[in-house]
Amino acid sequence: MVRLLLKMKKSIRVRIFFERNGFAVCSRLAEILGMKVKSVRLFFIYGCSSSVPNEHALQIESLKSELIKTKALAEDAIEQISKLEKKLSKKITITDSLIVEHKKETLLLRASDAFQKGNYALVTKKYKNAIKYYKKTIELRPNDAHAYNNMGNVYKELKNYSMAIVAYQNAIMLKPDYASAYYNLGIVYQKSNNFDIALESYRKAARLAHGGVQKWLKDGGYYW
Repeated sequence: MVRLLLKMKKSIRVRIFFERNGFAVCSRLAEILGMKVKSVRLFFIYGCSSSVPNEHALQIESLKSELIKTKALAEDAIEQISKLEKKLSKKITITDSLIVEHKKETLLLRASDAFQKGNYALVTKKYKNAIKYYKKTIELRPNDAHAYNNMGNVYKELKNYSMAIVAYQNAIMLKPDYASAYYNLGIVYQKSNNFDIALESYRKAARLAHGGVQKWLKDGGYYW
């Protein structure tokens, strides 16, 4: 009889029967069939448990499906964030470059403005203002050889020859082929009674094709 019931258990109808009617009905059936209670309990557990794995399997499959969808959404979100970060990085880089360029242009404009004001002050013999503006130009544009040369001209007019020499030398250091700076340096050395150094400065100016110096040296019988 037990063998018969075990065969019956394999059918869907028997499993449903055990699941719906429970252990009490199974016990009654055992009495009718002459089975031991222990055997029925084991049979009941075995029969009812057959549906549990199916329910769990469905839940697991459902969870797996949800996880796959969530993972896909997360990966898509990460990709979108990465694209946005790249775009934002490019925009920031472009913005930074524009800011740097704007600052450079602003400094150049301020330097040019200060240089022109210095030239005007020099022409109008407002030497203190001229020095102030040339220094401002050099502050904004440190490699401006012309600002150093013109500042040397101011010191020359003020007869401050030592400061003039320093200014001209700075101009020459920044622009080694600056013929006018060599010529002005020669004038200052001459006024300082340093004739040999003055002559050498004039010759350097002549070698750099300073027309006025070449004629002066030629008329004086000097070579360059």
